Amino acid sequence: MKPGASLMDRFDGWFVQPIEKLKELPEGDGGFLALSAALFLCERYYRAFTNTLHGKRDDETFKIAAAKDLGLSLEDFNSFWIVYRNGVQHQGTPKKYIDTKNQIKYFFHIDDEFSGIPAIYKINAYKREIRLNVWKFADLIIEKFRKNPDVFQKALSHAFPEVK
Repeated sequence: MKPGASLMDRFDGWFVQPIEKLKELPEGDGGFLALSAALFLCERYYRAFTNTLHGKRDDETFKIAAAKDLGLSLEDFNSFWIVYRNGVQHQGTPKKYIDTKNQIKYFFHIDDEFSGIPAIYKINAYKREIRLNVWKFADLIIEKFRKNPDVFQKALSHAFPEVK
């Protein structure tokens, strides 16, 4: 990256271009890495959107905003976040989750045919799949940054130092 690169140039170089390169791998092999970056960006976007980037940790506010923006219930967004974000960021792969209150088991299901917005699919009374197209999800989150310059500036102005 050239010295003096703009924030958008750094964003493109650090996230957009690498995700695009991962798409070129056969069989979706780069999917979990792209998903990891997209989940990081998703949290960063909604924390900037809700002014919860700094100070006291406020997990509820950004999750409420993200759920509303994505058209999900807060319960569905939380299940997605536990299975995908917590799984990928802590274990390198989405994880299974059991909602002990309702005894419902949540599993991940990734496929190119699915949407970029997480969808909860009911298999039976006690089993749900959270369906997602990781590439569309990554593209969706990247577009959110591009279409909202105020959030972009808040989210990334201190996060992208120049690399020399």
